Amino acid sequence: MKAMRAVCLLVGFTALVALSGCVVAAGPTVYVPTPPPVCPDGYYWSPGYGCVATPVVVAPSVVYAQVNTQYLSLRSCPTTKCGIMASLDLGEQVQVLYHQGGWTHVFVPGRGLEGWVATKYLD
Repeated sequence: MKAMRAVCLLVGFTALVALSGCVVAAGPTVYVPTPPPVCPDGYYWSPGYGCVATPVVVAPSVVYAQVNTQYLSLRSCPTTKCGIMASLDLGEQVQVLYHQGGWTHVFVPGRGLEGWVATKYLD
C-alpha cells in the first residue's frame, strides 16, 4: 500500500508540475562548424572554391655581370653627382639587382658592397 501511495504521489506531483506551466528549458544552442574536407597534397581548402592548388613561388634567378673597364666607380646613387664608394676592377663580378635609366644597382659579393654603376660598363 505504501508503494501504491508513493506512485500516486509521484504521478500527482508530475501532473501538478506539467499543468502549472513550468517548462524545462534546454541550454543555448552551440554552433559547431563543419570541418573542411581534407584536400590532397599540394592543395588547400578555400571556402566557396573547394580544394585549390597551392601556388608555387619561384625564386627569382640571380643575374651576374662582369665589369668591362678598368676602375669602374661604384657610387652611392645613380648619378655622377653621388660619392664614389669603391673602384671596381676589370673582370670583377657583380650581382645585378635592377636597372634604372643608364644605371645598374649591383651587389659586389667579393667586397660585400652594394651601389650603382653605369650600365654600359657591364657585360
